[in-house]
Amino acid sequence: MDCSDHNEPPESLKHIQAFMQLPPLDDSNAFKYLEHLKALRNLCAADPTHQNVIAEHDQFNGQLHKLLFDSTSLPQNIQLMALQLLANAIVQNSSSQRKIWYHYGEAIVECCHKPPLGRHTDILLMIVYNVLKSAAVLNMEQQSLSVAVRVWQSIVQERSEVSYEFLHFLFEHFIVYGGHNTVRYYAHLTPTERISFLEYLVNYLRQDSPNGRVHPFILKYITKEFNMKSDRILVCQPNNAQAPTTDPLPAREAYAILRVIASASGSELYGDKYADEHSLFLNVSSLLRCLAQVGKQSQNIFTPMSKLEEVALTSNISRDFEAEVSFELKTLLVRCIANLLYKNSTNQGYCIDTQLLPTLLECTNMDARNPLLKEWSILAIRNACFGCPEIQAMIANMTNQGTAQNDIIDELNLDMGALRIKPSRG
Repeated sequence: MDCSDHNEPPESLKHIQAFMQLPPLDDSNAFKYLEHLKALRNLCAADPTHQNVIAEHDQFNGQLHKLLFDSTSLPQNIQLMALQLLANAIVQNSSSQRKIWYHYGEAIVECCHKPPLGRHTDILLMIVYNVLKSAAVLNMEQQSLSVAVRVWQSIVQERSEVSYEFLHFLFEHFIVYGGHNTVRYYAHLTPTERISFLEYLVNYLRQDSPNGRVHPFILKYITKEFNMKSDRILVCQPNNAQAPTTDPLPAREAYAILRVIASASGSELYGDKYADEHSLFLNVSSLLRCLAQVGKQSQNIFTPMSKLEEVALTSNISRDFEAEVSFELKTLLVRCIANLLYKNSTNQGYCIDTQLLPTLLECTNMDARNPLLKEWSILAIRNACFGCPEIQAMIANMTNQGTAQNDIIDELNLDMGALRIKPSRG
């Protein structure tokens, strides 16, 4: 029966009063704490009146806040029950959402991403998501995106394989439906947070966009960002005379953007969105040629690692290069080029005009810094040739000047690992 039919206080208020009279939590009364919290949780699901009673009781919320967020040894079962109570108290109730967020919002945002993550994490994220979706609290968008990004950072740091359902709901809100607004909030993230957002986006694309397609405006914005920021990669060398103290984050952000573009441009879901992005093709091609040239000028992070002692499993050389922004960079650039050349006559024309083909041919050599570089280079050359007689003729007219230079081949005296172009027969 509805509690409004009674003249006596609602049952939820009785449990609140009983809860507040309990002595400080210890093993002897833990069951009583759990009993009242469970009753309140269940009442919230039965009638919205109870949600309002709980949300409006300042003293109870003050005590519950202290128990949840100030206690250093709160039993997990009580923590989970208290959080489930808060989650139930806000379901489909804008009024209670505003009041609960007033009491707990700051603490929830602070605790969402704190390690170790666990069952409580998804409940906290559920509260954030419900308040966000109802628009009951103003200016929640920026805060919610930051929460999602920080939780993702913690997942990566902990190498957690747990899937937090409401984390994906939050990201879905931004990357599938957000569009222009998401771009605005993304721009106000810190550089480290932007990189984490992009890393989540790469993960989402690799899973074939399970919760819906990425909003096209976001992909367009990311392309524009790369065109503006790609040159930062060229100044990320530690010994670059022009920028000896360059902050590595801008280069890493440009690298993260490139990873998104490489994944999206090769996807059947998004490939057509890049058909007219000719400035992107020119930018990526120019960057690849520049990196190839810089790598030849001196020994630096863009110089191919092709010596046996560098790539052998028994090598004493540090694997720190795998954490450098140069690791897999050429592979990503060539991968983008291959995708952007696919059935695109305009980009094939630019491939000829910019003399990109020799650089692609050079990339068919082994390079430990760039796994799968050879394979992506061959695909890029294939896509350049497909339906383009001019490039086919360029390939046909090349002459064989001997085995391509490869230190591993020289050391082992083996005929392997390099692309051969046979001379044309006249």
